Amino acid sequence: MRPTPSLEIQMPIRTLPDAARAALPSIHSLCGELFKELGRDASRGSFFHTLSRLLQQRFSFDRLCINLYDPNSELLSVFSAAEGTVVNSLSPVRKAGKTTVAGHVISSRKPVVITDIAQHFAESMLHPMAEAGLTTTMAFPLLLNEKILGTLHCSFIKKPDNLYAIMEMFLELCPYVAISLGAVLATEGMEQGFSFSPRQPDEQEQGCDDYIFVGQTMRAFMQRVNAVAKLDVPVLLLGETGTGKTHIAKYIHCHSKRRTQRFVKVHCPALAATLFESELFGHVKGSFTGAGAKRVGRFELAHQGTLFLDEIAELSQEMQSKLLHVLEERSFERVGESMSLPVDARLVAATNVRVVEAVRSGRLRSDFYHRLAACSLELPALRQRIEDLPVLAEFFNKRLAARYSLPPLRLEPDHIQRLQRHPWPGNVRELRNAVNGLLLQNWIAGRLTMADVEQVLHAAALTCEEDAPTGAPSAPADLASVPARVPGETNGASLEEMERRHIEQALARTRGLVSGPRGAATLLGLPRTTLQHRMRKLGISARKS
Repeated sequence: MRPTPSLEIQMPIRTLPDAARAALPSIHSLCGELFKELGRDASRGSFFHTLSRLLQQRFSFDRLCINLYDPNSELLSVFSAAEGTVVNSLSPVRKAGKTTVAGHVISSRKPVVITDIAQHFAESMLHPMAEAGLTTTMAFPLLLNEKILGTLHCSFIKKPDNLYAIMEMFLELCPYVAISLGAVLATEGMEQGFSFSPRQPDEQEQGCDDYIFVGQTMRAFMQRVNAVAKLDVPVLLLGETGTGKTHIAKYIHCHSKRRTQRFVKVHCPALAATLFESELFGHVKGSFTGAGAKRVGRFELAHQGTLFLDEIAELSQEMQSKLLHVLEERSFERVGESMSLPVDARLVAATNVRVVEAVRSGRLRSDFYHRLAACSLELPALRQRIEDLPVLAEFFNKRLAARYSLPPLRLEPDHIQRLQRHPWPGNVRELRNAVNGLLLQNWIAGRLTMADVEQVLHAAALTCEEDAPTGAPSAPADLASVPARVPGETNGASLEEMERRHIEQALARTRGLVSGPRGAATLLGLPRTTLQHRMRKLGISARKS
């Protein structure tokens, strides 16, 4: 991709014509209202909503957003949900490369204006902003004490006639926005007990689940997802275990016309055959032994919303037949009731099995599969989108550190390179567990070595092997190639000895507690059963720790 040309604003403010500067009201009243609101409520949502409202009163724009910048990881993250036009296929966390608008602003510390977005990004795919219909954008650095906090962006579908007057207003306004932004972030830091640093927005602030990516593989996939989300049709999600099918199902719901209604998830393997109809369709009082009260089924709960059936291939042929009938007739009957009830629920199903083989073997009904597969999406494995790993690792690093009140990791380039060489059979879920383990090891030892990375990857691979469902990859392809002894600061310790020491240290920190929110399993990022299995295999007793 060729470098992105842009117009850097270098001229002094006063060189612009007086008529242009007079075209917009003074910013003094705007700043006064902004600081007044900040005194009442220093939350992200309140601050950004007030800023957007005050700007909209002075001129029309189509999209406004703020990106936060983390200089340690060189990552951008959304400060709050953007105001105005939705730009799909744009990850909420991404690398601040110099070919991006924000990256260019950060590296040059100067504003950028682009008046023809489609022409300025010579990519094989249409740029997300151009895809959303935006033609013009301007971006400004937010500097506080010579430190880049982030970037402020304002975009338009049609280039405004008073573009340079608007630009001048932002040049005067940005120092005050930076001060306000610093106050908001500092308040968050004090509330959470952390030092001042940009953090990842949580799901409630985003208003909807977002999918983290930076590479072309996921960008092309998310363009398909965004197109499908707008269609009110059943969707079948395919992909290996741990690729994020549940996350994508929520994303589809949140970007559909049903987003204001319920998202109801059903984990199919957990459904007992005898209670299948009662769980999905509900029952009336007295319809069978133990039915002491009326029960509302999952389909009824998801009426006008989205019903997500996870691991659909685990259902029996009889269950699949009954589901197919509901899909075809758009109605169902409660158990013990002969009256049909209409239902309007969008069905999103997911499976990690190879569906063609499942149909051939009779595990999956062909008519049921074809009813779902009219619109199918296959999620790429993590090894197929390995360029996303640094951003995903940093995202989990910040989020998990905040959750467990631990200092965030500083992942060095050699750590990232080792992570990228790992085959990740458990995909993004395995990466999350690995980052969780690295956080704990960093907390215990005070620093992170390559031996620690090898140890945690080994443990994460074992977790993936023991927890993977039937038909999923069961072990990393190169597990046999992991050296029995790791060079460096292990003093010749084998991986088994390192794993034993790692578990014993965690048990010591939790005073022998294995399960629960303060137990060793939680600290290690492992299921309780997996930790107990490893303890039995290694001969570790919780009482001795």
